[in-house]
Amino acid sequence: MPATPEQWIAALTDTYWTTGRRIDPLTAHRTATRTETPANMNVKAADKVSEGLDVIARAERLTAEGTTLSRREAAAIRDAFVMEAEDVADQRETVRTRGCPACGCFTLLPIKGKAQCINRHCAPRPGLRRRWTYRDLGYTQAAKPRGAQRSTGYPADLRPLSFLTEFFAQSGHKVTAATLARWVKLHNLPRWPVDGKTYAYSLSDVATAHAVQLAARKGELCGDGVRPACTGLADLFYNTDEQAGAMDNALMKRRVTVAKELCAACPFIDPCRQAALKPNGQEQHGVAGGLTRNERRQMKTEMNR
Repeated sequence: MPATPEQWIAALTDTYWTTGRRIDPLTAHRTATRTETPANMNVKAADKVSEGLDVIARAERLTAEGTTLSRREAAAIRDAFVMEAEDVADQRETVRTRGCPACGCFTLLPIKGKAQCINRHCAPRPGLRRRWTYRDLGYTQAAKPRGAQRSTGYPADLRPLSFLTEFFAQSGHKVTAATLARWVKLHNLPRWPVDGKTYAYSLSDVATAHAVQLAARKGELCGDGVRPACTGLADLFYNTDEQAGAMDNALMKRRVTVAKELCAACPFIDPCRQAALKPNGQEQHGVAGGLTRNERRQMKTEMNR
């Protein structure tokens, strides 16, 4: 698979990405069609090629500046383009190799143009997944794993050990089935019988143990998990105000309630609120410091009296 923007541009301009011959709906085989002109280029591929040329030029300008921030931004936009190009090709290699910026597990999947963590233990509450744009994922680093976690009840992500071994192999962090089974026993992860001979394990449980063991191999200590509660939840925190457009009022109120509950338990609520209430601070939508935009505006007005 291509690994750089230059390689992806070359791949997208190859004839493989042109629209093919007509497919017979009955036989599902390609049939010859008469044409005197080349096949039309895939529109998405053509647009991505043009975008890639702009990304390369911009990255070169940023690298030439020589500052740490500019080099970091150059690397981020190049990485983001590679991940977006993989979406066009229906691939997921680069996203899968990234550790989650919130939990450190290798459970990121590209879903609808964003990287989503499918680890249930990473979600602040059931059904509330953490998601990042590819640009944000390029800027951030994987978190240090907090430790192995265990499911209670009957989890929805039960998979056999063979599936889990292949899942982690696709992330570029392959371990043998015997090693994975040993880690499962080491962390005393719960299991559920499938039949009389095999067992299924929670993907999220095994992912946390997998990340911990890989960190231990590298000599990295586990993190304490102290991160802002809004990490990876931009869609929730910045689409919960009056500017939500056609969003249903009841849904908007529920989203505001959830965002405020997460803020209340966040260890960074005080500095976040202070930054949001700065007199010359940039006005932002959504919830910040446990306050909506209108609440922050009202508090600023009262403070200036």
